[in-house]
Amino acid sequence: MRTYLEPQREIPVAREADVIVVGGGPAGMTAAIAAARSGAKVTLLERFGYLGGTATASLMACINGFRNQVEPDWTQTVRGIAEEVVLRLKECDGLGHSPYPQKAYPTAPGQLEYSYAIDTEKFKYEVLRMCVDAGVHLLFHTYFCDSIVEDGRVRGVIVENKSGRQALMATVVVDGSGDGDVAARAGAPFWQTKRDEAPRLTDSIMYRIGFGARRPKEPLACDFGASAVVWGPWVAAMDGVNAEELSAAEIDARLRVYEDFAAKQEQHPELADARVLETPPLLGIRQTRFIECEYKLTEQDALEGRRFEDVIAISSCAVIHYYGYRRYLEHEGYDIPYRCLVPRGVDGLLVAGRSISSEQQPYESHRAMVPVMAIGQAAGVAAALCCRTGKSTREVDVGVLQERLLAQNAVLSIPERQ
Repeated sequence: MRTYLEPQREIPVAREADVIVVGGGPAGMTAAIAAARSGAKVTLLERFGYLGGTATASLMACINGFRNQVEPDWTQTVRGIAEEVVLRLKECDGLGHSPYPQKAYPTAPGQLEYSYAIDTEKFKYEVLRMCVDAGVHLLFHTYFCDSIVEDGRVRGVIVENKSGRQALMATVVVDGSGDGDVAARAGAPFWQTKRDEAPRLTDSIMYRIGFGARRPKEPLACDFGASAVVWGPWVAAMDGVNAEELSAAEIDARLRVYEDFAAKQEQHPELADARVLETPPLLGIRQTRFIECEYKLTEQDALEGRRFEDVIAISSCAVIHYYGYRRYLEHEGYDIPYRCLVPRGVDGLLVAGRSISSEQQPYESHRAMVPVMAIGQAAGVAAALCCRTGKSTREVDVGVLQERLLAQNAVLSIPERQ
């Protein structure tokens, strides 16, 4: 491969913060809100001009995982900021009909259903309002380029935006990129299943349709009455952090949207006068890197419902693909320990979201957006705690972290059934 030697240049330090969060998806935006509410000076970087990541940019208009989808489901295993978002959406008529079979709950504090369809525009507004109200400094249209590492510690990040190339410095950086970009560029070890090397979740594109004079009698996918967001074409297995393969997958999926819609119209004659209203800016990417952290969640952890002393979140979602069927948990949920967020070999960095340290089976459970938001909230509170105490991410007093998470209405234990 030919190479080009980029000239050396000085990069301005555009901002210094306590906490920098890279990525404004479900994990990143939640981490930023939680850190700011904990008293930290927070900067959140996002490549789009709005927040939500997969929920909005990929038009995945359904957030799952507040409790087990099937019995036993007496406990809501995620509350905190994720619950706050849903309750705000309820107040502004921003919830639709979820496509998942589930038990009905009143959508009140501590009484949320497994899953909710979300109005993606109202979701964008509400989470932006929450960030602004918390005092988060937002940098939209900004791309993460590299990690600034000195003596094995992440000190900040290099970004590109309309102002050019900039350095942003922080005490702690939270990697909410989804792909583990910050951790990988910082030299943290990682692993990845590419293409068809092993069982992995494949990627697809969602799209929004508008109903005409008729519509299916039963709710269709993420249903909002006059419109619905539906699952579109799946793409061939690929490497989601390879630019060429990602571009090819986007092209393939987008060129098959109307073919997919025609097939849906044939299956549902009521869609004869429906039309495609919107395709999202981003393909729905479900699986790329996993960062090697101080602990790796295992299949047994998920299936046996294991508890950990350093629990910072709980997942009760099914393992959706690995076994060839949707394997529901036979318990209320399993713990996600803080150690799964702390990359090996690198200080000053926490990983949030789907790229935490995990085997495939538990990943297919906790990668749902609601557990991801719980993980993000924990990362944000932990980052702020590091800034306040002067301790490294490895030295965090987990007991204090758990106390502060509970104060932010997180769920860290499963009570006995009454």
